[in-house]
Amino acid sequence: MINILMSRGILHSPLMVSNAKKYIKKTDKVLVVAFSFFEGQFKDKKAYDLFYSPGGEYYIKMVEAFLPYGIKESQIEWLHYYKDNQESAIQKIKNAEIIYFPGGSPILMMQRINEFGIKSALESPNKVFIGSSAGAMIQIAEYHVSPDREHPKFSYEEGLNLISGISIEVHYRRRKKQKSAMRKVNRSYHHPIIAIPDEGAVIIDNEVVNLIGNAFLMYGKKGVIR
Repeated sequence: MINILMSRGILHSPLMVSNAKKYIKKTDKVLVVAFSFFEGQFKDKKAYDLFYSPGGEYYIKMVEAFLPYGIKESQIEWLHYYKDNQESAIQKIKNAEIIYFPGGSPILMMQRINEFGIKSALESPNKVFIGSSAGAMIQIAEYHVSPDREHPKFSYEEGLNLISGISIEVHYRRRKKQKSAMRKVNRSYHHPIIAIPDEGAVIIDNEVVNLIGNAFLMYGKKGVIR
C-alpha cells in the first residue's frame, strides 16, 4: 500500500512529481472521492456539479494535477455524491488503481463514506491513496482534529483503517492551538507525530515513512523532537 499525504493539492509540483512518479503510472485509473464538501458549500446538486463536473473548478484542478504523470482526463473518474450509490461506488473503487481524497471536512467525508457503506471497499491494501488536508487525515485509523475556523474543538475521529501508529498535523503553521493539539496526541499515544506545512508531504511506502519538502517529525515515541 502507498499513502501520499499532503496539506494542499501540490501533487503537480516539481518536488512532488520527482518523489511520487514511481508510484503513479501513466496507465493508472484514478478515482476522486468527492465527498469532503462542507454542508454550506453547495446549496444543491447543481452547485455541486459546477465545482466537480467537467469544466468545474475542482475538476480542472484534478486533471491538471495528474498531467505531469502522463494520466489523461479520460483516466480520471469521480465518485459523485448525488449520482452514485453503494453498488456503483464499489465498482468504481475496484476499477481504480489510485484513490484521491480531496480537502474539506474530514468528519463529513467519513460520514458520507459510511452513509454509502463503502468504508471496507476503500480499505483495499492494493492501491495508491492520495489525499490533501482532510483527505490526508482520514487515511489514519484514528485521526485528530485541531481547533480552527471550521472545527471549534479538539477531537479524535475514526478514519479509514489504512494507517496506524502515527499522527499528522496538516497545514502546520506553528499555531498555539496546533501545538496544544499535538501535545494532547503525544500524551495519549506516544507515537510519532509529523507536522506537514503547506509545501510539505509524506509518502508512506508499505510502512516506510518518507518526509517530503518541509514536512518534519515533531514528536517521536519518546516525546518532542523539535
